[in-house]
Amino acid sequence: MKKIFSLIILLTLASGVFAQESKIPVIKEITTIEQEDSDTYLELFSMEKDGQLQYYLNVGNLGIGDEIIQVNFDPLFKLFIPLGGTLAEAMETLGQMQELFKQPKGTSIEMDCCFSPTFPTDRLEKAKVTYRKPLLSRMLEFSLERDGYIRATTVSKSDLSALVSGAKFYRKIHPKEP
Repeated sequence: MKKIFSLIILLTLASGVFAQESKIPVIKEITTIEQEDSDTYLELFSMEKDGQLQYYLNVGNLGIGDEIIQVNFDPLFKLFIPLGGTLAEAMETLGQMQELFKQPKGTSIEMDCCFSPTFPTDRLEKAKVTYRKPLLSRMLEFSLERDGYIRATTVSKSDLSALVSGAKFYRKIHPKEP
């Protein structure tokens, strides 16, 4: 009888541990592009925020420097771009980024972003997305200006197109997702 009573008390105490809410959000990866030779990392994912689904683009780690030289030494902080509350809105925002490749080089737009270590937070700031065309490549530069220096990373046209293709494939597989 003592064993049964002890077991019931132990299970009752343990059930309180499982009832705790986690402050770490659940991130659902949609598609990822990763190239080790060029330190490229792109990720499209969804995350539930305040009971609603939100889509984000992770463009990876930012270098630090000026407009010409960027040094990558911060492996912790990442730049997250909010894309919208539905997959259709996310695809539309990615399409706006792709439209920059049709503009003259040097064209830029401003987008809301979050620069944080693990996952997006509510602290949004403006990032500048600029179309660059160095030598034989086409790239988008995502940059933040901070106290006289620039934090930036680049995404090639082919990597962004591959990410969009992966998102379209995901949309075909999951037609009921908003």
